[in-house]
Amino acid sequence: MNKIVNRVYYALMTALVVLIITIVATGCSDSSGDVFDTPDYVYYPEVLPLSMPDGVDWIGNLTVVEDSIFFTAYVYGDEDNPGNFNEIYSMDLDNSSMKMLPNYNVASEFPPDADEGAIHINFMVVDGAGNIWVVERGEFYNLPEDYDGDWEQWNKREIIKEFTRVRKLDNTGAELLSIDVTHLLSGQDWFHIQAFTVDDEGNIYLGADSTIYILDSEGRPVFNVDVQWVERLLNMQDGSVAHLGWGMNGRTIAKIDVAGKKLGEAINMPNNASEVYPGNDDYSLIFTDGIGLYGIETTTGEEVMLLKWIDSDLMQDGLGNIKLLPDGRILATSQVWGNEGPTHEVLFLTKTPYSELPERTILTMATFHLDWNIRSVIVRFNRLSTTHRIHVIDYAEFSTDEDWNAGLTRLSTEITAGNIPDILDVSNLPFNQYAAKGMLMDLYPLIDADADLNRNDFIESVLRATEINGSLYRIFPQFSVVTMLGNPAIVGDYPGWNMDEFTAVLNSNPKADYPLGQGLTKMAYLQALFMFNMDEYVDWAEGKVNFESDEFIALLEFANTLIDEFDWENEYVEEHALIAAGRQIIAATNMNDFDTLQMYRAFFGGDIVFKGLPAKERNGFSLMTQTDFAITTKCKDIDGAWEFLKTFLDEGWQKENSWRGMPVIKSVFDDLIEESMRENEHGGGSMHWDGFSVELKPLTQADVDKIMSVIDSVSGSVGQDDALWNIISEGAADFFNGRSSAQDAARIIQNRASTYVAEQR
Repeated sequence: MNKIVNRVYYALMTALVVLIITIVATGCSDSSGDVFDTPDYVYYPEVLPLSMPDGVDWIGNLTVVEDSIFFTAYVYGDEDNPGNFNEIYSMDLDNSSMKMLPNYNVASEFPPDADEGAIHINFMVVDGAGNIWVVERGEFYNLPEDYDGDWEQWNKREIIKEFTRVRKLDNTGAELLSIDVTHLLSGQDWFHIQAFTVDDEGNIYLGADSTIYILDSEGRPVFNVDVQWVERLLNMQDGSVAHLGWGMNGRTIAKIDVAGKKLGEAINMPNNASEVYPGNDDYSLIFTDGIGLYGIETTTGEEVMLLKWIDSDLMQDGLGNIKLLPDGRILATSQVWGNEGPTHEVLFLTKTPYSELPERTILTMATFHLDWNIRSVIVRFNRLSTTHRIHVIDYAEFSTDEDWNAGLTRLSTEITAGNIPDILDVSNLPFNQYAAKGMLMDLYPLIDADADLNRNDFIESVLRATEINGSLYRIFPQFSVVTMLGNPAIVGDYPGWNMDEFTAVLNSNPKADYPLGQGLTKMAYLQALFMFNMDEYVDWAEGKVNFESDEFIALLEFANTLIDEFDWENEYVEEHALIAAGRQIIAATNMNDFDTLQMYRAFFGGDIVFKGLPAKERNGFSLMTQTDFAITTKCKDIDGAWEFLKTFLDEGWQKENSWRGMPVIKSVFDDLIEESMRENEHGGGSMHWDGFSVELKPLTQADVDKIMSVIDSVSGSVGQDDALWNIISEGAADFFNGRSSAQDAARIIQNRASTYVAEQR
């Protein structure tokens, strides 16, 4: 599929992708035993916060060597020193003796005839003798007289001086060697260094574009090696340097043979390797992915999982300098971003029996592909709670290259078999089926009994749309609304429509050759409408299905008028161009913000009306959520589980994560609406889609009323049941391929679906 995806197809398929997407996470998970059992041991972290010097809020090039830490701090210029520069600091691993290297000072190099400029340290390496090697990039320039901050004007600056150089410093920052590599290596005026290191012999390695340049200890060129693309240079255990990059068959690592002046044999790395580091005698290399830390055994070459980050209350993001220490501990540094900027830590991870961890109630949580934001909440909760700990089982670990859905299948199978956790992420699961079976707790009593929350704190219509027979079985932090929209002069000025009214609009506009936009195939449309209107066809509480209805038959017949496939490479036209030409008259969107209204108003050149999706009762406004949590009826500590879920309903967390969708907590939602209505709130910003730009203006009260009318109209939520969809798609395929009538296909689907639903109750 072309990278440019039109908004109609995206909007109808976003829920489908979110609900069934699988992330491959190949690892060494043990598929035997009770998956909810806690591990025998974890690497428990001792956290050493790094206290930064006064005035330093940004550090880089954090490097750990033996028992010392080195880092660079960014310094903004002033009237006395107009340029921006770096300082270098060192400290002991116990957070003592922090000091700035006194003899490293580049501020004096600022040319007196330059307006602005900077010298940045792009890389820093400390060699075995304690010498500090840096790669510095310097640029000084004058700006146009009428410069007002515009990027194009800045590009017209007059360069006074620029350079790229490698410098060797002693432990005070005094220069021992300086090599200007601006012209020496590439023969060009300027090039960008992407990787840098030195080996035990003092040889210098510089990577730029697709070439690695090797210089001797005095900076004299020795030889070059070409690679597909320079990614990283690693100092190996044996003192050599290796290049980590990409080959024809994926990620590879290859040592640089200095004696032979060539690149050694490339060794394939596991596909899930993210960051790679040198190992020790037991492991030739260690590497990370989003789940854990792995080692490649020196003798066998096998991949072994050493730890799961979440079991150690850690996030992989921001971790660096990972080393296997001789005493069996693991060293790492961590940079974590918060509302007030980054914090830095040194971590010592010690292998600890799980039974020796501080005593807390362990609550199991099952999920399929744990996203970054949810993972960060769990890590924070586990770090702060003295009474409970969340033990996560991410079933994405059981997926493979051969079967991306293996983990999801295993999760569904175990739940059906009664192997149920305390907390369940039901985002990818047949939620309504589990609720009908009595597997999930009604959360309303927990909300009603809570001292900090009540039902009035939520957007009422949103909670109502997710109720089942008056009970609430899941909590979700954000939401969006899936709907269709168009020009009221064409689609009607009233919200809602049924299939007859929907098809009547299409029949009245025969010149619209792509009335719903491009890329919408028979099966894609049918699957989207089934998911968004599942409650219209399946009643799990009563155990009934409704696929022989006139509405479903009409849905099948309309879907059959759509294309079987679409050539995105050769047929694609931007959505706004289709609408402007009258070739598209209806748009579908997943409304998850307050700006979508303005964009589609610009697309249609005037007012728009939100119609919803075709539905029997003209109420096809479907709620979509991305992350849904439920407490199971087998939960060993319901109050503890609720305290964890409440984390996602905290006003601070809700506002900080509002980019993921509209917040479910009313006070946060109202604050964001108020911000969007203020004059100049958008600061002249714009919204861009598919080559089209819209200048955003403060929302009017009429805009807010229109948005709220859509939210208040939601009558159901997106559902997911792969087995049921397979029944529908197989029956529909017979009709689409001419092997049966729409009525016969609906009858077969009705019979098979009835049997399936009865079996699941």
